[in-house]
Formats: sequence, structure tokens, C-alpha cells
Amino acid sequence: MDLKLYCIRPHQSYRHTHTVIFLHGRDSTAIRLSEDLLDGQNSQGRHLQEIFPSIRWVFAQSEKNYSAELERDITQWFDVCDIRNPAERPDLQVEGLRQSAAKLIQLIKSEAATVGGLRRVILAGFCQGFATAVHALLNLQESNGQSMESQNRLGALIGLSSWMALPAASVSSCRDNLALQPGGASANVDVYRDTPVFLSHAANDDVVPIEQGRKLRDMLRGYGMDVVWKEFEIGGHWIYGCQEVDDIVDFLKSQGLPEHTPVEE
Repeated sequence: MDLKLYCIRPHQSYRHTHTVIFLHGRDSTAIRLSEDLLDGQNSQGRHLQEIFPSIRWVFAQSEKNYSAELERDITQWFDVCDIRNPAERPDLQVEGLRQSAAKLIQLIKSEAATVGGLRRVILAGFCQGFATAVHALLNLQESNGQSMESQNRLGALIGLSSWMALPAASVSSCRDNLALQPGGASANVDVYRDTPVFLSHAANDDVVPIEQGRKLRDMLRGYGMDVVWKEFEIGGHWIYGCQEVDDIVDFLKSQGLPEHTPVEE
């Protein structure tokens, strides 16, 4: 079964140049994330859709499944025993993460085919959404020896208030955890290594401790990835106001996304 999607088209006056695939956090929804994210403004009072009108926004929705911690069904990409200590009970995480990452890989390939290649797809996630997204990227590979694009990388990977699920010392070990690649480590291409990463986290995050975000940063850098890290003193477990929007905008512009500049009267 494919992922359910909530999509927002580019502005009608602009050609579709990029797609952002964004995954919501645990016990949330695609629509709630889209509203909170796109209602945010940068320091000039501009919204993301105004700044980047050629983006197609794709908010993916997870299914409901049983949470061992909460003892009820919730929307989550995979089960986790303790979100503050995600290393506990890794066995709970594997199957849901495998299924969600596999579906996300198919969505990435579909969007890449629509927009003109992997380089025009940005993959993003909040909290557990990013923990899922990063595994999808680590397992993204060419199929049947045919390149999906001459430059084998995504446009960018963006993670907010997140952590590393099923951490491993190497990318090949990460792949072994989910067993998504029939070709194993030998089928590797550098989609993940060449994809630039933006991570942000608030020091007073009371849901995912910032130490988890720092471990995520260091692990991705250890995999050879180029990571931009932004740390905020305050902000809690959410999007941290205009400063973070500014940082995300600057990062996307540095990756070649075309910005709409308003005409001064």
C-alpha cells in the first residue's frame, strides 16, 4: 500500500522545479505539519510558499499502529519504546521502519521521475519523520544498473528535532538492519554521501534531548555526509520561529532552489 499524501501544488504562475517530501512526527498528521510549517514566517514576514513558489509540497501520512509505550494505536512511522532513549528495545523499531522506509523510497523515485531527477527532490522530516527519512536515503540506490540521474544525490536532506534510529557504525550495517537492498552493500551508490544535510535542534527540547540530535549529527558526518548543524537555546520540540525559517531558506537557496524576490514599490 502506498503512502497517503497531502500535496500542495506550486503557485500557478510558476513552473514546478522542485519537490519537498516532508514527514510528520510521532502521533501527528501530515495536515497538521503542513499547517504549522507553512504558516511560519521568516524574519521579513514571508512564508515558505511565497519564498519558493515553484516547490510542490508533499506531506506524507503514516498509518496508525500499536504503541508499546502508550498501549494504544497512534500515527507513527515505526514503534519505539522510549523516544527519549531510542536505543532501548530496538527490536520494536525494525519492522515498522523497514516498511515505512520502503514506501518512502518508492515515493522519492516517483517524485524524481515527475520533477526531473533526484537532484530536484528535497527530503525532510520532523522528529520521527526524519528518523525514517534518513534510513530511506541510506537505502536509496540505483535499480537494475540504471542511473536515476547523472548526479546521484538528492537536492537536500532536512531534519528538525530528531535522532538516529537503529544506529550503526557504518552505512552497510544500517542497511543490514533493515535488509531492504537485495544487492547488499555491493549495490551501494553515493546518493546518501553526496546529499547535503541540514539539522536543527533546540537545547530545551523536552521530548527528544539535544544530545540525541548531536549523536545524529556526528553519526551522519561519520558516514561522510556534509551536515549543517543549527542549535537553538530555546524553542522546545517544534519549529523555532523566524530564525529557523531563515536558516532553512538560506540552506535551500545554497542548494540552488530559485527564490521569488518581491518587487519593491
